[in-house]
Amino acid sequence: MDKREFLKISGLAATGMMVGLPLFGKSTKLPKRWMWLHAHDDWTDAKWEEKLDQLKEIDIQGVLLGGNKATFERMYPLLKARDIEMHAWMWTLNRNGDEEAKKHPEWYTISGDGRSCSEYHPYVDYYQWVCPSQEPVQEHIIKQAVELAKIDGVKGVHLDYVRFSDVILASSLQPLYGIVQDKEYPEWDFCYCQTCRDKFLHETGTDIYEVKDPTASEEWRQFRYDAVTHLVDRIYDAVHKEGKMLSAAVFPYPELARKICRQSWDDFKLDMVFPMVYNSFYEEPTEWIKFAVEQGVKDLKQKYKEPLFTGLYTPALPNEEDVVEAIKLSKKGGAKGFAIFDLGGMKAPHWNALKKI
Repeated sequence: MDKREFLKISGLAATGMMVGLPLFGKSTKLPKRWMWLHAHDDWTDAKWEEKLDQLKEIDIQGVLLGGNKATFERMYPLLKARDIEMHAWMWTLNRNGDEEAKKHPEWYTISGDGRSCSEYHPYVDYYQWVCPSQEPVQEHIIKQAVELAKIDGVKGVHLDYVRFSDVILASSLQPLYGIVQDKEYPEWDFCYCQTCRDKFLHETGTDIYEVKDPTASEEWRQFRYDAVTHLVDRIYDAVHKEGKMLSAAVFPYPELARKICRQSWDDFKLDMVFPMVYNSFYEEPTEWIKFAVEQGVKDLKQKYKEPLFTGLYTPALPNEEDVVEAIKLSKKGGAKGFAIFDLGGMKAPHWNALKKI
């Protein structure tokens, strides 16, 4: 039995349930139309009520809301009055602004050329990644998820940045940073911290620092996949103990996610999954949405069976007909619904399309 199978079986034995379980799956009617919302704590209640009324008009049934405890406590009655479900959106392994993490520079991931993410922020300054292999990191993140799950009105916790930093950046973004990633390069490859090195040595008998080309090692690649999966599974168990759901925003489909950010999300224990099928990032036409959704649904059917909701990116869908076509393609691909990123990107064509479809 390999490590992945052991983690799955032991995790299921601990909870006594699978994803798609009676508690949250078949017996619970899930929203089909979602939107990501940022906190905007500076907005008045009147402004929020105006925005939420607009969401109700286009039949948004659930929101993935970022913010803190005060945000959720303030927003819950406003959302409840409109029968809109609230899930708490949290950044997981990218810990930008995390004051506790800053006290522990040893928590941060290390690149293949030896640079720590505590000081070296790949691509953008807010990329400040911590290592999922480290027990204190896991405990810190699980604690945050549980705190969110305990808030009155929070129906579930929604994980974002639940992966490593991009080892291969989306093709449309590479020119923006003046880089060419035709293969994996050490400066973008994480994590080589002492904890990862020691754990990998213990599990395989191999010191990754002695491997001539670590990027060619399937065992090393799998080790990183499993580190993220193990963290998600622990969060799932902790959130379920609070009677709440767990979902995640992930990369478009598992094969691509593994390749570009060490994310094997079809192995995650989740109640819902939200692949960010942002076709423009990958220089793909709108038709690609159906392909990406089909790949995700297919891989989920082979393992866990959580419902999939397609994440749609408003800048990639500038016209009314683009939005309508994207939603139709998503449904044809097997998605149970869709999520729009985000309220701030909504323009007249998006509002009009969502009123009609």
